Amino acid sequence: MENSCTKEELIAIIEGLVESDPYAKSTPLSLLHMLEMEDLIAIEQSLLKSKANRSQENEAWFDELCKK
Repeated sequence: MENSCTKEELIAIIEGLVESDPYAKSTPLSLLHMLEMEDLIAIEQSLLKSKANRSQENEAWFDELCKK
């Protein structure tokens, strides 16, 4: 899998995603620097999937609220 980000950029993206994810595991973010790029990409993809799922859940909740 190809990623055009540097390791530092990817870590910054992950940190932002973790902050917005109430279900994210409480792994010390300082440990991200020790991981390989492929591990960081996998973490990013997992967090992006979680974010998409939360967006869909919020959309469904909002649609239901508007029906009332």
